[in-house]
Amino acid sequence: MRHREVEVYISDDCRQCEQVIDQLKKWNIHYTVKNITNSPAFLKEMQAHSIYSVPLVLINGEKVHGFQKDRIQQLLG
Repeated sequence: MRHREVEVYISDDCRQCEQVIDQLKKWNIHYTVKNITNSPAFLKEMQAHSIYSVPLVLINGEKVHGFQKDRIQQLLG
């Protein structure tokens, strides 16, 4: 299995964010959560990718905006 760096930008009370996290858990994928709700630093990081809403999934630097199960699966290999 190849190395994957997975970061997930989320916010509180976000249904699509919950779906992304649930799916990654189901696939047993290690990931880092960055909740923008109370973290201006994480918000700024996300906006640096020209994305202004959550969820944002970064897989080895590739962006997936929203809960796009097929695209996430494709990038995960």
